[in-house]
Amino acid sequence: MRKLAALVSVLALCVVGTAQAEKTKPRNSPKPPEAQPHKPAEPAKPNPARCVARNEGYNASGKLVIATLTAQGHGRFSGTLKVTITKANHRPPTVQEFTLSGARVRFHHGVNPTSPPAGSRVKLSGKITELPNKHCSSAGFTPTITVEKVDIRAAKH
Repeated sequence: MRKLAALVSVLALCVVGTAQAEKTKPRNSPKPPEAQPHKPAEPAKPNPARCVARNEGYNASGKLVIATLTAQGHGRFSGTLKVTITKANHRPPTVQEFTLSGARVRFHHGVNPTSPPAGSRVKLSGKITELPNKHCSSAGFTPTITVEKVDIRAAKH
């Protein structure tokens, strides 16, 4: 009798085990290739928004060549600055002329606001228009730099 009960319990486990194995199929099983519907290839859509010029931050420093500034009050000045750029986060170092329009200019100790001396240290902050990547056509595009803040310090001895 004991052998019969043991045999029945083993058979019951085998039947339950095979039923469980049939139920647990992989949930994300891929469909056979012939059962998947065929999608026609979509034509590539042109995206002109990818090559639109954007404003990016511009920071540069260098030595002052000449400055002709007109005060507008409250630390704001208009005029032109000619600076020999030694460091910049955009564009290679060169001698550049910047036109200021209501930019905040700070003259540090030892610098005359009416005529800052040549060779003074200058830091420029503002915006530059840039194309987003190298693959955009740069034909006819000229980046413009808008200076918002200028710091002028005396030259080092």
